[in-house]
Amino acid sequence: MRLDAATRRERFGTAVNDEFLVDYAESTFGIGGLVYAYVEEGEVRGAAELRGLEDFVVQTGEAAFSVEKGRRRRGIGEALFGHLITAARNRGIRTLYMTCLPENIAMRNLARKFEAELVTGYNDVECRISTGAPTPFTLLDEALNHAQGFAAMSLALQRKLWQPALFGAATRTH
Repeated sequence: MRLDAATRRERFGTAVNDEFLVDYAESTFGIGGLVYAYVEEGEVRGAAELRGLEDFVVQTGEAAFSVEKGRRRRGIGEALFGHLITAARNRGIRTLYMTCLPENIAMRNLARKFEAELVTGYNDVECRISTGAPTPFTLLDEALNHAQGFAAMSLALQRKLWQPALFGAATRTH
């Protein structure tokens, strides 16, 4: 809900309201989807989404990204994109598709970093990425990424829960 109007338009290709975002978010975590999140100070500041996993044998998938304006140009999108490509590859997806608006230069440049083929249409740009087959190294990379994320989340949760117990509630001075 924190995405501003311009970021929403870049992400969805059109203006969307809060109700649309709520409905979309609820559908994202169903069967056939995978989401990686960049979390900072307990808040999701960026997300990468992979859709198209609902079929038993799937060879194509759709990728989508959003990073809050104040967090852009820090490598977050690139890291999320890399994780998404590895996840797609490890799930048998050989071609990953992403669309963006023609004026979204940052997304087009990001796709080019991952050797995407860009096809410009009238009102969008389709990016196609060949992912390759999974290898023991890509499987290990994804497993280590998940373990690292779980460890970071666990530490953050422990810090949040234990800090009041160890140091007491914050005292107010008058």
